[in-house]
Amino acid sequence: MHRHNVFNVSTLLLVAANLLIPVAILLFAVGFFPYKPFLPGLAEYQSPEYGPPPKAPFDRLIFMVVDALRRLIKDGVAIPYTAHATSPTITMPRIKAITTGSTPSFLDAILSFDEADTSSTLAAQDTWLAQMKAKKSGKLVMYGDDTWLKLFPGVFDRADGTSSFFVSDFTEVDNNVTRHIPDELRNDDWNTMVLHYLGLDHIGHKTGPRGPNMIPKQQEMDGIVRLIYEAMETQPHLGSTLLVFCGDHGMNDAGNHGASSPGETSPALVFVSPKLKSISKPLKVPADFVEDFQYYNAVEQSDLAPTLAALLGFPVPKNNLGSFMVDFLPFWPESK
Repeated sequence: MHRHNVFNVSTLLLVAANLLIPVAILLFAVGFFPYKPFLPGLAEYQSPEYGPPPKAPFDRLIFMVVDALRRLIKDGVAIPYTAHATSPTITMPRIKAITTGSTPSFLDAILSFDEADTSSTLAAQDTWLAQMKAKKSGKLVMYGDDTWLKLFPGVFDRADGTSSFFVSDFTEVDNNVTRHIPDELRNDDWNTMVLHYLGLDHIGHKTGPRGPNMIPKQQEMDGIVRLIYEAMETQPHLGSTLLVFCGDHGMNDAGNHGASSPGETSPALVFVSPKLKSISKPLKVPADFVEDFQYYNAVEQSDLAPTLAALLGFPVPKNNLGSFMVDFLPFWPESK
């Protein structure tokens, strides 16, 4: 009789454990992958009590992303930063943070690997891309990582997307971006051009950040920045263009990313324009190497959205959590 009672208790505990395991997994998933509500629609300027918004210093944006760039490449007249990228340091959640000014969830890290995913779209969210489109001052064009096309369906008027999953391709993924640049720099019908280069990320995954292909690829990217900057200096329709050159995330010493080591969370962010001569401060170039990659001033990636709003003349996206980068305040001197 005693043995029978022990058997019943053991069975009962086993059944209870099997019932509690899925409950525990569900509770963990709800906490680790929470649903983040967002405000729909686009932000608008409110009826200002202090007069109309100040005049924006720029009217066009070239947004150049070098995937996994963790060290600063500087060329031309620029204001550089180290932009802190929160975990997960994977492309899709980082693009969400950069464009909305908010903090994505870890669920985006999983969806980033699903090329057929359509649930991650930002079509209904307020972003600086949506705001630039709402200005109706030009078309939006995109060349590079097709994650942008998945996140922003129907937003771009011209685009040529490239899959990021052929990591042995160091060359064609970038040539497919660069071949469009000369023609687009001659065009004057756009107000936003997104360029997302993948080759440096692929080199990191295959050979690490100190592999033999890394320096030539960095020099190639430096040449693209020079090409764009020289066009900004010489072509009249690009005279009020802002080039933002950045990494979406960095990489660790093994060439991988996704976690929170200093190399992964410290991508470069550089604002480039001849107009910055009037407000930029002297800086040592190149900067001395530091182990934690904290070059120049440190900002959050989410600070990019409100800063672009001021520099390009549109309302700060509704779900923004970032702050304006105060280095640009001299564009609006106080009234005497």
